[in-house]
Amino acid sequence: MRLRAIALALLLSLVTSSTTAVVLAQETIRSGPTPLINPVAPTSPGPTLELAPNPFRALDRLEPQFGPPGFSEATDPSLLGPAPPSAPARNNRPANNRRPMPTPVSSSRNSTRNNSPFSPRLARAAPIMGDSFAPTIQIQSTDTGGMLDEHSHGPGVLLPQGGGGTRAKIAENSATLPMDRVIFNYNHFHNAISDFNQQSDVDRFTLGFEKTFLSSLFSIDVRLPLIANNDIVTDSFSRNGSELGNLSISLKGLLSSNDDSAFVAGMTIDIPTGQDTSATLNRDIDPLLLVASNDAVHLAPYLGFLCAPGQGMSHQGFLQVDVPTNGNDLQFSDASTATTTTNLLEQSLLYVDYSFSKLMYDSAGNSRKSCRLRRLSGLAELHYTTTLEDSDVVQISTSFNNFQITSFGNRIDVVNLTLGVHSVLDNGTQLRLGTVSPITDGDDRFFDFEFQAQLNIPL
Repeated sequence: MRLRAIALALLLSLVTSSTTAVVLAQETIRSGPTPLINPVAPTSPGPTLELAPNPFRALDRLEPQFGPPGFSEATDPSLLGPAPPSAPARNNRPANNRRPMPTPVSSSRNSTRNNSPFSPRLARAAPIMGDSFAPTIQIQSTDTGGMLDEHSHGPGVLLPQGGGGTRAKIAENSATLPMDRVIFNYNHFHNAISDFNQQSDVDRFTLGFEKTFLSSLFSIDVRLPLIANNDIVTDSFSRNGSELGNLSISLKGLLSSNDDSAFVAGMTIDIPTGQDTSATLNRDIDPLLLVASNDAVHLAPYLGFLCAPGQGMSHQGFLQVDVPTNGNDLQFSDASTATTTTNLLEQSLLYVDYSFSKLMYDSAGNSRKSCRLRRLSGLAELHYTTTLEDSDVVQISTSFNNFQITSFGNRIDVVNLTLGVHSVLDNGTQLRLGTVSPITDGDDRFFDFEFQAQLNIPL
């Protein structure tokens, strides 16, 4: 009996201890572990080691040092171009506000296809028509009774300069914006050349192309003029003018543009590919032979602008300086076997050209392949040409004559008015017709009037 009582007491003691341990364990889990206290360590709080903050995260929390509150170069509208339409939201997420670079295409095609990096108003602006005709060389006798005076009965002999009497000018069927196109120009100058009281017309045909590159923000323009009706033959005088003109290469680059305006800069290079000009006085008796060579290379930098404020109107213009880099040789020979050679440097010219166009008809069609008339615009232009220095004056002596060579009119100030129409077909082809009327007279009048026809076919 005593042993059973002792065993029962031990069993009750074990059960009580186990129950107490389980309760304590549950309370520990609920309240968390009890921190251990080192009896040796001081109970007062000591110095603690802290990690240095991340400098990049610190910069994120700093206020910007420049600009108003909230300024950021990543969101400043003055540093970014216009934002394209936001991409549609995807999976209830905000739209993407990135600004991808546009892919430019030909602005000539954009006359009917509005997929240009430029605004539709700029892409539809009509190119400038132009007015140009180069000054001539004047040969004057310095003594009376000479061969030159006997046959001229006037101030002297006028010779078109070598290379077909042309000098490259950017404001001839040219737009401010770079384009992809094939170019054909026809110019008829009425009474453009006068020799020994003989007046003659000049017809000029120009073939060329313009091609864009570097995302269509730059272009190269190559043109070659051909001259017709550039010869005169009489009993006492004959002139053989150049039929092949000078090759011109124009480089154009966009400086800036927005929805309403664009600015460009470039350089035109006139290469002397044309033939020389020759003339003969009194071919039967001691003829005087004159030859004007075509040797000069011309550099002509320019600036251009285009403004299209709306309502179908556009303003366009060019400012260009034409500078010859070298002179042209002039050769004279008469009854003697000797040939006199001299060199004449052409004058530098300043061109100021302005064009205003107004939309008169727009079919607003969607076809891109037909030859139906899409748009029709009217053009009014003013063209000013002036010399930047006096002409060279060269004295020549032959067996029978003493005379001088100079540029016709010395200092000139030419003002011409151009009126025309600009039509665009659905396929992007441009057909343009116009007339040019000189406003100035005398030495500042190079022809009586001019007729122009221009055709631009998009590439």
